[in-house]
Amino acid sequence: MLKDYEIDKPIIETARLFIRVLSENDISDLREWLGKDEVYKYWGRKATKGEKNPELLFINPRPWVKRKPSPDFKWGIVLKETNTVVGEIQLFDIQNNRMGELGYRFNPMHWNCGYATEAAKAVIEFVFEKTELARLNAKADVKNIASNRVLEKCGFIKEGTIRQGKMLSVFCDYNIYGMLREDYTRN
Repeated sequence: MLKDYEIDKPIIETARLFIRVLSENDISDLREWLGKDEVYKYWGRKATKGEKNPELLFINPRPWVKRKPSPDFKWGIVLKETNTVVGEIQLFDIQNNRMGELGYRFNPMHWNCGYATEAAKAVIEFVFEKTELARLNAKADVKNIASNRVLEKCGFIKEGTIRQGKMLSVFCDYNIYGMLREDYTRN
């Protein structure tokens, strides 16, 4: 159940990766790639101040405000071999404990290594085997061939293309993907 993970997010392990919550200990790894322009080529926006200066991501700007636990998941993707953070994967915009959206980004030095597919498959397995979510959504700029391919390899079904739609802060053509629980159980 999602409620079981609101406070303590799980660590997911694959053959080559640990997928876990990021900490201040990861700042130096994040500084290597998180602010690079190429990471955001198809992201729909430029890097934020916090992404260019990852130490800012771990500062609570209003510590006096009591926040409700978030149902969203934001994990770092860590190479087991080197214990280095090479990417992020998120499960966000969770609605009514029924559906959510999957997104990821990686250090360009680790593109085309299969890590995105490996991490996404592990998160999809977690979603459909450990939570009540019945649907996952994902989006990818039509020009981002690699990301579209990752989603298709993971079993997402392309449901359409939005022409000149707004993806975060840019207008572009982007594909919409979906995966239902029954799509997952058929794979």
